Amino acid sequence: MRKIRNIIALLLVLCLVLPVAALAADGGFTGTLTIVHTNDVHSYVDVEPYVKGYVDALRAEGKNVVLVSGGDAFKGTAFASMSDGLDVATVMNMTGYEIFTLGNHEQMLGIEKFKKIAEKVEFPVLAANASDEWREAIPEIRDYVIKEFGGTKIAFIGITTPMFGDPDGIAKIITSAERAKAAAEAEGATVFIGVTHLGVKETNEEMRSTYLAKRCPWLTAIIDAHCHTAHENGLMQDGVLIAETGEYGNNIGVVELTFESGRVTGKTARLIPIKRHEAESGIEPDEEVAAFIAEVKVKSEAYLKEVVARTPVYLDGVRGFSRTRETNLGNVVTDAMRKAGNTDIAMVMGPFLRIDLPEGDITREQLQMALYENVELVVFRLTGQEIYDTMARGLSMYPNENTWFTHISGVFVEFNPQLGNSIVSIRLPDGKPLDMNAEYTCTIREDNIGTFFPGRAYTMGYGTICEVVADYLNSGVTISREVAGRMKPVDTVFADIAGHWAEDAICAALRRRSITGFADGTFRPDDAITLGAFKGLLKAAFALTDDDVAAIFPEDGSNEPIARKDAAFYIKKVIDLTGIALAQSDAEPFADLEGVSEEAAAAISALQSAGVVNGVGGGLFAPNADATRGAMALLVERVLASMAAEDAAA
Repeated sequence: MRKIRNIIALLLVLCLVLPVAALAADGGFTGTLTIVHTNDVHSYVDVEPYVKGYVDALRAEGKNVVLVSGGDAFKGTAFASMSDGLDVATVMNMTGYEIFTLGNHEQMLGIEKFKKIAEKVEFPVLAANASDEWREAIPEIRDYVIKEFGGTKIAFIGITTPMFGDPDGIAKIITSAERAKAAAEAEGATVFIGVTHLGVKETNEEMRSTYLAKRCPWLTAIIDAHCHTAHENGLMQDGVLIAETGEYGNNIGVVELTFESGRVTGKTARLIPIKRHEAESGIEPDEEVAAFIAEVKVKSEAYLKEVVARTPVYLDGVRGFSRTRETNLGNVVTDAMRKAGNTDIAMVMGPFLRIDLPEGDITREQLQMALYENVELVVFRLTGQEIYDTMARGLSMYPNENTWFTHISGVFVEFNPQLGNSIVSIRLPDGKPLDMNAEYTCTIREDNIGTFFPGRAYTMGYGTICEVVADYLNSGVTISREVAGRMKPVDTVFADIAGHWAEDAICAALRRRSITGFADGTFRPDDAITLGAFKGLLKAAFALTDDDVAAIFPEDGSNEPIARKDAAFYIKKVIDLTGIALAQSDAEPFADLEGVSEEAAAAISALQSAGVVNGVGGGLFAPNADATRGAMALLVERVLASMAAEDAAA
């Protein structure tokens, strides 16, 4: 009896001295977890003393805190470029980051530079969907990290932007997340949080964090990055809380998750404004981190403050311009690059023009900030088709912001916003149309070649971009406040579709951005359509995923013409996959289907019964003839019209 009383007394004492979370260990964590996060800081490190000061204050209050970065931290300002990101790594170590997800700008640094950063940082680098090449070179990259609170294991799963040149990159977003979940579950994790570099603005829905939330509703929250969006109170998608802070350290993000016996019972997100609101934030910045940042800046101050060029006019470079339209800064930069490389064209992607340059003196620091980093220029060869594809991708979202928007020197592009921003023509300075099959020389940033043309051979020795642009500005060349008209919106259409029997269907396909024309201002409606173009037509028209396309089409032969019988077979597979109900009617079978496979004949018959195909006249279908671009646009339009009629009837 006495022994029992002693045990009871001991338990009462433990109740008084042990934290609640410890007592709840067997039943799971009860309490609040605070996730403090940043994203897309791009080496604007002045926010970090405030991050550390805030986290330290929370922990001093006894709160459970995890400090997370969504990526794009080591590249963007002179502070980073002077040490290839290693000084930023020191700052983040001092700040106390515990989790970091690889961003697309870390990918742009390349394996060799980022490997040195990964070896220096004292926190895990996550990217479950990283390529084998990156994993082999940088073994520090992990799929997830598990943090344990009160007996509850929480897995933080890292997902980066699809890696450049990875043909399965988009599909790997979901499969990698699911694989990481299964592995973390095997270690006892019961709560899952994504730390992603995806954002909510990508043209392809499957590359967005919102799509990840739809497909992986088992996630409690997503700490997001990449699109520079500030979700003031978070964004809810299929029950998953998505949080993102904006850009450049303007805000600190705070996500609070409440737990009851290991189960999440509440989740909130908020932002703490920092930039230009330092005093109002009420946060005491960490003196040690601030002192290190100041020390690094002092070392390079004289070099960065040196005036290296002068502009007689204001040059537009901010994000809202550089990623949406032609700018005079884009003209100056690409002209300077083209001159330095002595090439046919030069190009620079919109995200690599960062700030405006006001009229007057330009310091080295301003120029580096405007041009992102002072990297080497390289020269490589590409075809007219590749130039066309690059410009079409860059203009596809006009007038909205587009990461792929491309500034160019050496060609003039006309495009029609009323027809899905279709390129109507691309002409050379002498007025001749771009030859899609010819090869052209191009000057580009070294960090762009691996990103946008992976595996392409190139030559070096043309100077760095800041030096080249400074020399060009100082050369006495005329610098205009107006743009040069290199990307011009027009209301003209392709000359060879006017009056064509498939004109309306072709225009509808162009508006849908499911098919394009040619650089000489033609659409060529009666030319054979290639398998690759047919895939693109169906993918855009019927909102197919990459998995859908892989299930329907063969892998090879994208540049080969497709026969009418095969086109019918593939579009019937699309109809079956998407559950489209075709109307049925009696029709005299085509007389020339002998020798056609049973599957193709059945598809042709089904499309004929639905009134989608009528043949070529005389009761014939011409199954072995090439399918034409105009005919396939019309075929797709008829199927879509059938879908619309079905929806209206319902």
